[in-house]
Amino acid sequence: MASRIELFIDNEQVALSHGVFPDGAVWLKVTGKLPSFGQQMRVRVAAMRDMNDFMLLAQLVDAVRHASDIAVSHLELAWLPWARQDRHMVPGDSFALKVFANLLNTLNFNKVFVLDPHSDAAAAAINNCVAISQESCLMQSETLRRAIRNRELMLVAPDAGALKKIHNVAKASGAQEYAILTKERDVATGNLTGFALVAGDVAGKDLLIVDDLCDAGGTFIGSAQVLRDAGARSVSLYVTHGVFSKGVENLLNNGIDMIYTTTSFTSPALTDPRVELIDIDAIFRA
Repeated sequence: MASRIELFIDNEQVALSHGVFPDGAVWLKVTGKLPSFGQQMRVRVAAMRDMNDFMLLAQLVDAVRHASDIAVSHLELAWLPWARQDRHMVPGDSFALKVFANLLNTLNFNKVFVLDPHSDAAAAAINNCVAISQESCLMQSETLRRAIRNRELMLVAPDAGALKKIHNVAKASGAQEYAILTKERDVATGNLTGFALVAGDVAGKDLLIVDDLCDAGGTFIGSAQVLRDAGARSVSLYVTHGVFSKGVENLLNNGIDMIYTTTSFTSPALTDPRVELIDIDAIFRA
C-alpha cells in the first residue's frame, strides 16, 4: 500500500485516515465532515500499486456514498496500474489491464481522468475514461516549454511506439524536428537489443527523450549511449510516469543528464538537482 489518495466534495478537501489491520487488510475512514448532499465528489489517486490501494479507493467511494447523496463522481487516476499488460502477449498470461478495469468500472465514476495512458486499450477498457495527453503533461513544465520553443532541446522518440505521441508533443511545443530511435524487445524475457538511431541529426545538440514511463530505465540508458555515439552534447529524459525501480541514480549515472517527470508515481519528496518534478495538481487543473 503506497498510493496517495485525496477526497474533494464540491472542491473542498475532506480529511481521510487509513491504515492496515493486523491480518494485512487495509481500512479507510473519512474523518472530515461529509455533507448530506454534494454536487461533485472528486477523488485523486497517485501511485496506485496493488489491490490494497484499489481497496482504499473502493472503501472511500462506499463511505462517501453511504453518508452523502452525490450527483457526479469523478476519479483522477494519475498512474494507471497494469497499463503495460494491455493485451494477451504470450501463452498463459493475463490481460491484466482489462481485469483491473472491470473492477474499477464497478465503482461507477461518471468520468475517470488518466494521465498519458500507455496505450489506447485503457480508454476502451475503462468506462467514461478521459485520457490527458502526453503533451498536456509535458507542457506543464515551464523549463521544457521554453527550452523546446527556443530550440535549446531537440526531441527524441525512443522507439516506433512513441512516434504518434512525439509528433503531438512537437506540434504542441513548436518543435521543428525530432529524432527517432529503434530497439527490439523480447516479449517473453523483456531483454532489449538493437538500439539504433534511424532518423535525425543529433550531433552537437542537447536532446530530450520523451516517453510515457520509465521503469528500470534500460531503454533510456541504451538510447543515451546511441545518441552520445552519434555526437549528442547532452541527453535528458522526460517521462510522464517515473517508476524508477532501480532509482534515478541508475539513469543519471549512465548517460542521462536531467530527468523531468510528474508526481503521478514518483514521490513529491524526491529531491535531486538533476530531477524536475511536475506537480499532477497543475496537470489536472489545466
